[in-house]
Amino acid sequence: MRKIIYLLLFVASYSFAQNGFIEIEIKDSIRMKPLKFEYNIQIGDSQFRNFDSKTGIGHDSIKLKMNRKFDELKRFLNKKEYKIRPLNNSKYQIHDYVGFWKYGFAVELETSKDLEKLTSELKTLDYITGSIGEIEFNDNVLSEKRLVKKILEKAKVKANMIAELTELKLGRIIEFKEGKGIGNLDVNIKNVYLALAQNRQWDVNKNNLFGYKWKTVIIKFETN
Repeated sequence: MRKIIYLLLFVASYSFAQNGFIEIEIKDSIRMKPLKFEYNIQIGDSQFRNFDSKTGIGHDSIKLKMNRKFDELKRFLNKKEYKIRPLNNSKYQIHDYVGFWKYGFAVELETSKDLEKLTSELKTLDYITGSIGEIEFNDNVLSEKRLVKKILEKAKVKANMIAELTELKLGRIIEFKEGKGIGNLDVNIKNVYLALAQNRQWDVNKNNLFGYKWKTVIIKFETN
């Protein structure tokens, strides 16, 4: 009886080796040039609050000063003929105190040269901070195909290496599914720093602005 059990176990193990699989997870990206992006210019309330705390002036005065700076910034950007929009719509404002919401403008730009020009001009204003806002990419079928092709090529190289080391013969792909990864598109731009920058999300090539489209894929290869 024991001999029969041992024999069955051996056959099952042999069957799995002959008809098994190798599973590979690949996370990779392709570089894409944005069609356009926004640079958010925000008026901070800290310097106004610190000043008012010494003089004993209340929040109404802080808001008044920030409103003046808001108008000043708007005139400045309009004079430079930038396409702008307010960072917040006043009809959706809940709190009256400006410290609870973004106060400033989003400036629409197209290239890194546009950004360098804007940031250079903004250096004269000491009451603002800037950061990248919304980004628009030409996320089409061709870019998706390019990324999937790149991932497949890497997966085949890795799977072939594993098959060779385990003395298996690599077969066709029997499963292809997207895993959890970075996802979406991330911009890469000169002289802009992110607190969560990782996986080459931020970079620059010959002073050109570009972004990465990321994808994580799990691919299962048949072996025999």
